[in-house]
Amino acid sequence: MKAKAFIDQVKRQAKLIDALLFARYTLVIHDRKMCSAEGETWELNFSAELAEIDVALQMAGIDTTQPLHAPIRWRDEDE
Repeated sequence: MKAKAFIDQVKRQAKLIDALLFARYTLVIHDRKMCSAEGETWELNFSAELAEIDVALQMAGIDTTQPLHAPIRWRDEDE
């Protein structure tokens, strides 16, 4: 594999891992929250989705037992 092709592949994989970490963070902060609508109340449960994301991240070599840090978006990134 040529160096450029290898670097392009790693960049794609890094974007995928970033997206999975962001999805995991979003689900973790909403997991077990109580929702109410039209007189009914229920608890959100994303444990199955979190387990699937954890398996994918562990396959990529990411340690999912470490604390999640909030994603930071710098102002100059959007420009």
